[in-house]
Amino acid sequence: MEEITSEREIAELLKPKVAIQCAKSAILISSLKNTTLDSANINQNKNEENLKEVEELKMEMFKQKLKNKRLKLCSVMELLIQVMVLLSIWTMLLLLAFN
Repeated sequence: MEEITSEREIAELLKPKVAIQCAKSAILISSLKNTTLDSANINQNKNEENLKEVEELKMEMFKQKLKNKRLKLCSVMELLIQVMVLLSIWTMLLLLAFN
């Protein structure tokens, strides 16, 4: 085998190997970029979906709070009406008893 002594010969022999390594590196970098961009897009879509879901849940919670307030108001009004009816009956019975 002949010995390779000059730098020029070494550089000529290494050029294809370097070119192949550069091509592999470029492919890996581009695939990483695509993967990163895809995952970023997926994350952004998930974030948007989560925000929409949070807004819907907030609206549902607000509706439930309003419903609870109405129920409380109705129950208080019902209690007041029952007390008024009871007082009216007692008053009528007392009037009948003392007349």
